Amino acid sequence: MARLYRRQPDSSVLAAPRIFARVFPPLGTLVSAVRFYESLTGTTMDIDMDIPEAGLHVVGIGSFLLLEMDPAKLDRIDAAQQTHVTVLVADVDEAVRASAAAGAEVVQGRWRSPPGAGYRLRHPDGQLVEYLEHRPSSSDVDTPSTLLA
Repeated sequence: MARLYRRQPDSSVLAAPRIFARVFPPLGTLVSAVRFYESLTGTTMDIDMDIPEAGLHVVGIGSFLLLEMDPAKLDRIDAAQQTHVTVLVADVDEAVRASAAAGAEVVQGRWRSPPGAGYRLRHPDGQLVEYLEHRPSSSDVDTPSTLLA
């Protein structure tokens, strides 16, 4: 079962999009990657989503999104690794409409995941970008994991 921690579980309160550079630590190296990025940014993780049934563990630290993926379980690993930017927005449908009106192409339609909903778009410059919104759910917890314990 998915385990979600988000310091701010509802992105609808965002005044501006939160942009994440995506990092793909090799399977089994997430703890050392978290330590490195916490040291690099001087901040602690504020997103920790472990979704073992999907083969995915996601950690947000500042403007970095670490994605540890189990290729044996994750069926869209190529699309995930080709996407180098994630944009967390207040309203994903509104953001996608605005992006499409500006020339972006929807390459993966709306999906639901434990933290909320998302799309994958190709911007006119060719960049593959994931747009997400987070919404609270009953599986959210109010304390970080013991990932680094």
